[in-house]
Amino acid sequence: MRKLAGWLLVGLVLLLGLAACGGDALPDTAVCNFTEQTAVTLNLNDENGDPLRLVRVRYRVDDGPWQETPEHVNGTAVLRDGPGTYQIQVDKPGYAPNEITVVVPAPDVGSCELVGETAVLPMSQAICPDLSLANLEIEIAAPNQDLEVTAFSPTGGFQELACADAACQTYTLPLSGLAELTLNVTELGGFGPMQVEDGIVRYQLYDSHLTLRQNSLERSVTVNGADSLSALLNITRDEVGCPLADLRTLAVEPQPDVASSEPFPRLSVEQQNDLMITDLGNEICDADPVPYPVWYEAILPAGTRVADVGVFTWQNERWEAADCALEDGRFMCEASLPNPFIGLPYIYKVVVGEEEEIGTSLPFDTLCLVFD
Repeated sequence: MRKLAGWLLVGLVLLLGLAACGGDALPDTAVCNFTEQTAVTLNLNDENGDPLRLVRVRYRVDDGPWQETPEHVNGTAVLRDGPGTYQIQVDKPGYAPNEITVVVPAPDVGSCELVGETAVLPMSQAICPDLSLANLEIEIAAPNQDLEVTAFSPTGGFQELACADAACQTYTLPLSGLAELTLNVTELGGFGPMQVEDGIVRYQLYDSHLTLRQNSLERSVTVNGADSLSALLNITRDEVGCPLADLRTLAVEPQPDVASSEPFPRLSVEQQNDLMITDLGNEICDADPVPYPVWYEAILPAGTRVADVGVFTWQNERWEAADCALEDGRFMCEASLPNPFIGLPYIYKVVVGEEEEIGTSLPFDTLCLVFD
C-alpha cells in the first residue's frame, strides 16, 4: 500500500513538472468564437436553377429563437451561428414556401476551426388557383380596325393575339410568369390622307384608345396621330400567387409621336410598279428598250413645303426630276425609264430641302430590270 502511494506521488510530480515546463492546454470548444466563420451557405434558386433574390429567410439553431438572416446577396444566404442543427424557412411572394434542415458538426477535439455546410434550396412559383384571374383584357378603339396585336415576354415568348369580338376591338392575353410584358399594336391609322393647304403638307390626326383590364383593375391611354404603339408593363404576383399586370407601370410609346419635335411621317419614297430582276441572258431582255412610265409615291412629313420636294431618278449619268402631283391624298411622281432597264445602275430618291432619302441604290450593271 505504501508502494502504490509512492507511485501516485511520482505521477503527480511529473504532471506538475510538465505544466511548469510550459505544456499547451487543449482548447475548449465551448469557448470558441464562431462569429466570423461561415456555418451554412444557402443557395436560393428558382425552378430553372437561377439565383433568386429578395427571398425572406428565417432560421433557428438547436430549437432556439427564430431570427432573420444577417446576409442575403445575389441569391445566397450566409449563416454564422456556429455548430448545431439549423432549421431554415424561406418565402417569397408568388412562390411556394420551402424549408430545409442543415446539421453543422462541432469542430474536432482540440480545434476551433469550423467546417461549414453548403445547401441548395429551390423555390417554385405558386400555382394560380383560378386561371381566369390571370387573363389580361386588351381593348383598342382605333380609326383602323385592321389591327395587328402582338405580345412578347421572356417567359411567354412572342405571340400574335387574335381578336375576341366581332368588331376586333378586344383581345385576351393569358399571363404567365414574372416578366416585363411588351404589347405592340400596328396599323392604328392615326392620321388621314395627305392634304396640301397653302402649299404646306398637312394630315388630319385621329385618336386611338388603349384600355387594359385585369379583374377590377383598369388603365386607359389615348394616343393622337399614332400609326403604331408599344405598351410596356411589369407582370408581378398578387396575394394568391396569380400573375398580375402592374398597370401603374404602364408606359406607352406611340409611333409617330406627334407631340415631339420629330417629323411625321418619316420622309421616304416607294416605287409602285412591279419589278422583275433577272440576268442579262433572259430572252425578255433581248427586246429593244422603250420608254415606260415608272411611278413612285413620296411620303412627306407634315409641314413640308411642296415647292421644296423633288423626286429624282439617275439617268444619262445625271439626276433627272420626275413629275409629281397630289392625287387622292398621295404624292405621286412619274418618271420615264427604258424598259427593259439593262446594265445600268437603278437609283431613285426624294429630296426635301437639304434632306434626302434614297429609295434604292443598286448597281444592277450585270442584271436586267423589267417594269410592269
